[in-house]
Amino acid sequence: MASKILIADDHPLFRDALISIVSAAIENCEISEATDFKDTAAALARESFNLVFLDLNMPDSSGLSELALLKKTYPHIPIVVVSAHEEQHVINACLFHNASGYIIKSSTPESIKEAILTIMSGETYIPKGFSFANDEGEMSLAQRLESLTPSQLKVFMEMGRGKLNKQIAFELDITEATVKAHITTVFRKLGINNRTQAVVLAQEHQTAHYSLPN
Repeated sequence: MASKILIADDHPLFRDALISIVSAAIENCEISEATDFKDTAAALARESFNLVFLDLNMPDSSGLSELALLKKTYPHIPIVVVSAHEEQHVINACLFHNASGYIIKSSTPESIKEAILTIMSGETYIPKGFSFANDEGEMSLAQRLESLTPSQLKVFMEMGRGKLNKQIAFELDITEATVKAHITTVFRKLGINNRTQAVVLAQEHQTAHYSLPN
């Protein structure tokens, strides 16, 4: 049976290069492509993949929240982050959010092939020269977000984008009463007291401390 691979990246040249490397590393594979987070989520909803390559800075993606949401929704699918960012704290954060690996886009084809084979064998890939450091602050936030359901995490993400309850209800196709119920639970699980704190936390998580350029 063919391995199903999803490559989610908005840069066509990098997608083409990654397709060539994946095809050489994995025999009998079927490769699908996505150019934004919406297409990525739709592809995962349609079919099951054996491996997903995820660029966190696609046009409609703002950071780690999208990774957290996908891992919460599809916990058994290995997701490897691909990024030009080479900072240790970014790699740490992705691994805390259950990424199966982290590939730096400037890596050689041989290194990327090694990463693919490592992840396909069930292990976590960390780029050479880096390690998985135990940062208690990053781990604490990841653990709190892990406690949210996919629906609660979506509401949290929309709050971070500055949307009102009515807008969130429309965007997620739920009632305002459901939005309010989710917000109450989000406050409790994240240990915050009001919407302002939730918005600040969401924005820091999505764009500030973990800004992930291509």
